[in-house]
Formats: sequence, C-alpha cells, structure tokens
Amino acid sequence: MKRKSGKVLIIILKVVGCILAFFIVTFGFLYFYIKSFVSKTQRVDDKGRLYYTEYKGNYSSALIEGPYNLLKPVRTSGCSAFYTKKPTGEYVTARNYDLAHLDKTGQTTGLNIIVKCSPKGKYKSIGVADAAMLAALGLPYCEGCFDDGKADTLFLAFLPYLCVDGINEKGLAATINALDIKEGEQAVYQIEEGKDSVIIPELLRQILDNCATVDQAVSLAEERNLINTFGADFHLFVTDAEGASAVFEWRYNTLKVTYTDIITNFYVGSDDAEDCYVDGVLKEAFVPPVINPNNYKFGFGHGYERFKTIMQQMSEHTDADGTKMTDDEALETLKAVSQEYTGELTSLTQYSVLYQNSNPSMSICSYPDYENVYIFKID
Repeated sequence: MKRKSGKVLIIILKVVGCILAFFIVTFGFLYFYIKSFVSKTQRVDDKGRLYYTEYKGNYSSALIEGPYNLLKPVRTSGCSAFYTKKPTGEYVTARNYDLAHLDKTGQTTGLNIIVKCSPKGKYKSIGVADAAMLAALGLPYCEGCFDDGKADTLFLAFLPYLCVDGINEKGLAATINALDIKEGEQAVYQIEEGKDSVIIPELLRQILDNCATVDQAVSLAEERNLINTFGADFHLFVTDAEGASAVFEWRYNTLKVTYTDIITNFYVGSDDAEDCYVDGVLKEAFVPPVINPNNYKFGFGHGYERFKTIMQQMSEHTDADGTKMTDDEALETLKAVSQEYTGELTSLTQYSVLYQNSNPSMSICSYPDYENVYIFKID
C-alpha cells in the first residue's frame, strides 16, 4: 500500500509540475508577446516628460481590450482647444492638455508618449497618450522613468486607449476635454440595445481608426453607447481637413453635436453657466462676455476665462473671410491659456500641440516649453 501511495503521489506531483510549467511557459510567452507590441520608447524632451514610440501589435484583440476595460485608468482633466484656418488656407487644431500628476514626493510630474498607430485595414494615426495615468495602478510611471530601464513597459500595450488627442492620415483630429457634473445630474451611462458600449478614450480611438470627416465621426458616435469612467464625464472635440469642427456631448444620456470652433471645460451645447466652487470655495466666477459675435453658449462647468481668452485672440485675427492664424499665433494663444499648477487636478499644462489637419502631422511643446517645438509626421 505504501508503494502504491508513493507512486500516486509521484504521479500527482508530475501532473502538477506539468500544469505549472504549462502556465509559466504560456504566461511568459504572452508577457513578451504583448511587450513586443510597442517599439522602444525614445526620449524627446529634456525633462523626460515626452517620449515617442510606434505601436506594432493588434490593440483590438481581447488581450488588450479585456484588461483595459477592467482597469479603465482614466482621470479627469482640464484642457483647451480651438480650430482655425491659416492665412495660407490650411486648417489646424490647437490644444492644451491640462492635468496635474504628482510623484511620490508630491512634486509635479508627467509622462506623455507620442504614439504612432498603423492598424491593418484602418487609418494610420499619431497622438499623445497620458501614460502617467497608469501610476494609479501602482506603476512607477513618471518623468524619466524609461531612461534607466527600470520601468516595465508591459502596460504600454494600452497606449492606443490612453490617447487623449490625436490625428489620422485623413486629417481628422480629436481631443478629449473634461466636464463637471452639475448637482442632481448623473454621469453618462447609455444602455440602448444593439449598440456597443465604450468609454471616451475608446471612442476617440475608434474615430481616429475609422473616420475621415466630422460627419463620419458623428455617425460612428451615434452607433455607440457611451459610459462614464468612475463617475467622470468628458466631451469630445472633433475636426477635419474640410473646415468642419464639432463638440460631442452626452448630457442627460443623449448625444448632442454642436458645431463650434472652441472648447474648454463646460457644456458648449447648453446655456446654464454658474460660478464654479471647489469644496465651497469660489474657483471661477462666470462673467458673460461683453462681445459674443458667434453667439457661443456657456453651459455648466469651468474654463470660462480660458474660453473667452481664446475667443478674444481669434477675434483679433478675424476678417470678412473668417479667422486666420499662423502656427506661431496659434501657439501664442495656447500659451495665453496655459496653466501653472494650483493644487487642483485640472491645472498644470502638460503639453501644447498643433494638429495640422490639412497636412496631417503634429507640432508639440512639452510642459510647455514654447522655445522647443517638436514636429512629428504620420509617415
């Protein structure tokens, strides 16, 4: 009996060993396979807050979408954006990305990665992913973290879904801007039958991958259920190379498209602006503009002063043929509404970027150092 028991135990140990070996080999293969999706990150700026990489894997696979949908490492942000024509006739989308990241010592930090995507059968694109959002998972993702080789790049496989703005080869650009939720209202959670559910970065990715015009983006958005990320709401600014620009908003669980050329952090499709309070302290008083030639609406939220500054700057470059700004003038406008760190989550401009709709490419200033402009093309 003892010999039989010993043989059974040996068999069991061998089976368990085989199972463990199988899982170790399988997970090891998946680990290195997923890591291969992203090429080596290349540092761009002096501070190590801006990197560049190219995405080579299939981010539409369940290996990426499944874990991403469980984690949803998306945080609310500030941001300003506008759309204009150049004196030479080309269209350009200007954008500030504002979000305060802090490292373990309480100092401001950031980790923004320019990512080029070339999905099979879809449009190529280039955009900026906020990889510092992954720090919420306990990862050491902050400025300079890739320079010493200590930060694991596995989670960079999520980069296409961490993009907060971008442009595709057809000249369609999109940016995500945060919204505040008014007392008594609920964050968006659409549940219409027969539609796929997405969060805002997924919708941005699908629009960049599949749409060439604002009208196509509207049609795609109408076929999706948008759901909020941990109670945070956002709106989406979409522009194209044909002169169209629009803001997508999902207030009251209904998609509303407003054709406008400026966006900050309030509902541009509503007209219920209020003073903004944070923990009972006045953050921003709403003062209606004295002159409002384009009849912009001012809905609930914040960023009114930044909006009015952009509106004023654009009006100074407007004639009978519309607004015309050079790249330098557009960057000066972004500089005028850039934000220093104030202790609030939606302060601190991480970068300023110009997306060239007519000649798809990007010009970007990191943190933002307007003396150093880095230019990246899709091809």
